[in-house]
Amino acid sequence: MTSFPRFVDGIALGVATQVSSRELRRHCASTAAASALTHPDYSILGGRLYVAGLHKDTQRSFTDWVICYGTGKDAILGREVVELAKRFGSDLDDAIVHSRDFLFSYASIHSLAHSYLLRVDGRVIERPQHMYMRVALTVHRDNLPMVLETYDSLSRRLFTFATPTLANAGTVHPHYASCFLYMPDVSSSAGLLEGVHDLDRFWLADGGIGLSLGGVPCRRAGTDGQPGVLSLMKVYDAHADYTSLCRRTRPSRATVHLPIWHGDVQPFITCRTSRAAAHERVKGLFLGLWIPDIFMERLASDESWSLFNPTDVPGLLETHGGNFAAQYEEYARTVDPVAVVRARDLWAAICRAQQESGGPFVLYQDSINLKNNQAHLGIIRTSNLCTEIVQFASREHTAVCTLASVAVPRFVRSSGSYDFGGLHAVTKLAVYGLNALIDVASYPTPEARTSAEETRALAVGVQGLADVFMALGMPFSSSRARDLNVAIFETIYHAAYEASCELARRDGPYPLFSGSPASSGRLQHDMWPETVTSDRYDFGALRAQIQEHGLRNSMLTAQMPTASTARLLGNCDGVDPYTSNVVAHRVLSGDYTEMCGWLVRDLERRGLWTEHMRLDILRNHGSVQNVAGLPDDVKEIYRTAWEIEPRSVVDLAADRGPYIDQTQSMSLNIAQPSADEMMRIQLHAWERGLKTGLYYLRTQAPAYPLPYGVGRIPAGTSAPAASEDAGKVVDSGSTGEVQCETCSA
Repeated sequence: MTSFPRFVDGIALGVATQVSSRELRRHCASTAAASALTHPDYSILGGRLYVAGLHKDTQRSFTDWVICYGTGKDAILGREVVELAKRFGSDLDDAIVHSRDFLFSYASIHSLAHSYLLRVDGRVIERPQHMYMRVALTVHRDNLPMVLETYDSLSRRLFTFATPTLANAGTVHPHYASCFLYMPDVSSSAGLLEGVHDLDRFWLADGGIGLSLGGVPCRRAGTDGQPGVLSLMKVYDAHADYTSLCRRTRPSRATVHLPIWHGDVQPFITCRTSRAAAHERVKGLFLGLWIPDIFMERLASDESWSLFNPTDVPGLLETHGGNFAAQYEEYARTVDPVAVVRARDLWAAICRAQQESGGPFVLYQDSINLKNNQAHLGIIRTSNLCTEIVQFASREHTAVCTLASVAVPRFVRSSGSYDFGGLHAVTKLAVYGLNALIDVASYPTPEARTSAEETRALAVGVQGLADVFMALGMPFSSSRARDLNVAIFETIYHAAYEASCELARRDGPYPLFSGSPASSGRLQHDMWPETVTSDRYDFGALRAQIQEHGLRNSMLTAQMPTASTARLLGNCDGVDPYTSNVVAHRVLSGDYTEMCGWLVRDLERRGLWTEHMRLDILRNHGSVQNVAGLPDDVKEIYRTAWEIEPRSVVDLAADRGPYIDQTQSMSLNIAQPSADEMMRIQLHAWERGLKTGLYYLRTQAPAYPLPYGVGRIPAGTSAPAASEDAGKVVDSGSTGEVQCETCSA
C-alpha cells in the first residue's frame, strides 16, 4: 500500500502559506481522516491529531474546569456539580484517564465535539473525559464509589447514556429524558391547538415525541366541517420547524401515530411523499400506523377494510385483541363508514409511500397490548419518535423514557468467547444510573413529571450487534449468530430486572406497581408463547424476588436506533447489519467515509489486503460478494444489509423479542420492494409476534453513482455521502431518512 506518502502529500498541498498551529492541527486531522478509505487506521490517526489539539485548548483538571465554568453570572454548569467537584476534587481528578480520548476515531471525536462537548462563544471548552465525569457526577452525586464506577465504564465506552443526558448532564438545563409519548386533548379544536404548546416544551427540552391522533375527527366538508388530521399536522409541523432553530444539537421531530381504520388514513399515508398536495405535505413529522390483528387477517385473505370517523366508533380506541375485532365487526355492520377499500389496495399505497419516504412505520397494536408490562394502567395507543418505546399515555400521564445503550462488542474476548458476566454487570450499572436520572431530571410539563415518577420507565438497549458477529466470525443470519443474539438479550433482560428488583428492595417499587403483571409474577418473557429461557440465569428465583419486593421501574428494556451515540463509540447502529463495507458516517457534524475495520483486519490476517483488493471492493460499491480471490466464509461474514434476507432480520428481532419489554426500532433494507414482498415480510413479522413490524424501509436507486475512491475521485480522499442514511456508500434511492438522534441511546 502506498497510502502514507499520499497522506503526507495531501497535508503539504492543503497548507496555506500562513497558518496558525490550531489550523494546522485541524488540517492534519482532517487530511488523515480523508485517507480512511485507504485504511481505517487513518481514522484513528485523525482522531488522535484532533484530540491533541483539543487537549491543547482545554484545561486538564476536571475540578478547576468545573469551578471555572460553574461560577459567575455566565455559569453553564449547575451549582450542585460545582459543590460536588469541590468536595471530591482530588478523587475525581485522580480517576480521570485523559489518554482514553486518543481512542476515538476522527468521525467519533468530531461528532462528539460538534454536538456534545460544551461550548462557550462557539468554542469547545470541554474534553471527552470531562464530559463522562460530568455525567457520572450528575447521576450519582455524593455516592463517590458509584460516580467513579460509572465514569470508568463510560470512559471505557462500555455503555452510554442517550444524547440528552450526555449533552445536558450537570448543566443549567437538566433535561435528560429522550422520549415523550403524548396524548392531546381531542375533545375540541381548542384542546388540540393548546396541545401545540406542550409539544413546543418537549422539543425545547431536547425530547423526541410520539403522539396519537387516533381520536381526532376525520376531515369533513360543510358548515360544521372538521379540518381533519392533516390540517392539524401542518400546524404541528410548523412548530417543529420553528423550535428546530432554537435547539443546539438536533432538529425537532415527532412521529404521529394513526390507527389504520381512521377515515383520514389514506391522505395520511402519502403526506410525506411527492404524491401529497402541497397544502398537506409535512417534513418534520414522521408517520406510524397502528395495525390490529383483524386487518392483517383480512390482508392475508384479500378482504375489504372499512375506514371510520373516530367519533362514530369510540370503542375502537379503548379495546384490543379479540374484543377489538368483535367491536370492529359490529361497527362495520351498524355504522356508515367513511370509505370501504380493499385491504391489499391500502397496503399497496403504504408500500409505495415506504419506497419513497421510508415510512409510514408499522406497529401491531394487539401484540403491543397483549405483551404490556403496564397492562393494568390502560390501552397503549402510541409509540415514540423511533417506535421502540411503548407505554400507557393519557391526558394526565405523558409517558416519559430515559435511555442508555450497552456497547456489546466491548465484551468480545480475545480468545473468541463472550463475557456475559461483564455484560450483566454493566447492564445493572446502566439501570442504576437511569433510575437515578429520573429523580434529578427536569420535566417540561406536570403530566410528564407525574408519569416519570409514578411509572419510572427506562430503557436499556444495545449498539454494535453486527460488530459482535464480525468480531467472532459469524455470518449475520447464521444459527450461531441467532443463538448469541438471544443470549446477549437474555443477559441484559435478567440484569435489568435484577437491578430494578434490588432498587425496589431499597427504595420501594414504583408507585403504580400494584396490579401490574409483574406483581403477580408475570414477566415480559412469560407473555410470549413457547419462550424457553436458558440455564444461565435462575428466572424462577428472580420472579420470586420480584413478587416479594417489586420492581422499581415499570419498563426496563427496548431496542433503540442508537444512530448518533453509536458513532461516538465507533459501533454499527443498534442491531442493524452494516449497509456497506465502505462505511459513510453521516450525522449532523458531517460526512466521514472509511473501509470496514473488521473486514480490513480480517483480510490483513489472511494476507489478502492489497491495493487491488481495496479498489475491487470500492468498484463493487462496498460489497464483497463478487470480489475475486475472497474465501466463501469471508463473503458470508461480510454480507451487507442488502444481501441479507429480510426474513432473517425479522427472525433475529423475534428471537430476542421476549427479552425486550417495550419494542424495537427494526429497519429493513430491500433494494426494490414490491407490495407483495412487503406483505409477505410483514405477515411473517406479525405471525412471529413482533410489536414493531417496521421502523424504516430503506431502498436503493436502480443505478449506482461512481463509487468512492474510483475514477474521478482520487483514492484516499473523502467524498460526501450520497444519501441521508448513515452507513451507505451509494444513493439509497429516496427514503428521505433522517437519523433519529434524539432517541439514540
